[in-house]
Amino acid sequence: MYGGSRRMFQRLRAIFSRGRVAPLALESLGRQEAAAPAPARQPHKRDPADFVEGYLRGIHKVRKQRINFLRAVSGVCKARKAKGLTTLPFDKEAVGEEIKAIMEEDFFCAGPLSLQAMNTLGDISRFQPPLSKGLRTAIAGWALQLVVNGTPGGDSPPGQGACEAAEEGLRKMLQELLREDPSASHLVGLLERVAYWMQSGRVAVRARAVSLGSSLLCFASGLPSFQMPDDAALGHLLVQLAVSLADPEAGIRAQARETLGQLYRMLLCHQGLRKKNTREPRWRRDPGQPWKEGYLHLVQVGEMFREHLTPEQTQAFLEAAWDHVLRLGQEWVREGGLFLLYSLLGRAQELLEEEEEDDVKQNLSALLYQLWRGREVPPEVQALLPKTGEFFMMSRFMTGNGGAYYD
Repeated sequence: MYGGSRRMFQRLRAIFSRGRVAPLALESLGRQEAAAPAPARQPHKRDPADFVEGYLRGIHKVRKQRINFLRAVSGVCKARKAKGLTTLPFDKEAVGEEIKAIMEEDFFCAGPLSLQAMNTLGDISRFQPPLSKGLRTAIAGWALQLVVNGTPGGDSPPGQGACEAAEEGLRKMLQELLREDPSASHLVGLLERVAYWMQSGRVAVRARAVSLGSSLLCFASGLPSFQMPDDAALGHLLVQLAVSLADPEAGIRAQARETLGQLYRMLLCHQGLRKKNTREPRWRRDPGQPWKEGYLHLVQVGEMFREHLTPEQTQAFLEAAWDHVLRLGQEWVREGGLFLLYSLLGRAQELLEEEEEDDVKQNLSALLYQLWRGREVPPEVQALLPKTGEFFMMSRFMTGNGGAYYD
């Protein structure tokens, strides 16, 4: 009996050595359950739509399956698009909610999962019906926070590559959302969110925001169904974008000029005054005093847009510029608001009477203080004075010194 078992083992070993079957442990001989466990079932590879439905119902909804869920959704979108279909076989709004929840897992910057989530959201945006306004706004706001204000990489080449990938992913996602809803209110809402980061204390954040705003505006202008906003929102948005002309960084100012030139062309085209291929405005230069160029360009904004704004848009422009004058933010932001306010009133040259930069800066600082205290306010802005009182009381509460923030 022992000899028979020994001969059987020798025969099996000879078979293994020729590579005919996988080797087995000696102690497992004669057992029918010796084979390794079968790999885990991955239904999304066979039927992505079923996997997505299961995830939405909570069947596959575990942390390690989030990337598979996003890839499955994108796979379904590509397959449906190839067939010319315009709807999805699952609840698009529910998928959007899951994408938002996945993106919210990242708190400080856009990681690989958030990048895939942005790509997937762009994919589902090509199908009907459109996402609800509330969900779309929440996703866009969180993505902007992650990418524009986040730091996905450092100064090393891999870090720079991560930054570029995140910015490109965000840009494509927002463009697809604009394609889904090309309304003027949607564009204005996106640009206002982007403009918030244009006044950050970090140069890199401001640069990303200005570049993204310019890209979105250019993309929107090429959409066949896009229309320029006719309401007061345009006046408010114009100030938010134009303040960057006072930015200390030359590259950001150049990008801001490009954005405002694009907006100006769009406005003229909308009013039937120019063709789409009209060149950008010629921005003024002062070779002898290059420090003045930002101020000159702020003055030029008021002169360019003054005749093309409706009374409601003009009022919104003045209110937004006044709001920037009263802010507790950076000095260049307040100066930008001041020049925009005076430029629309046709009084900006009063701010540049001095020839030396230090003298101009000193006069601007003194005027900002007087305006903040409600003094020397132009008659045209008297209607906005209640905001001064509110601001003064808020500052008094925050500083605890009678509002002497500028003292």
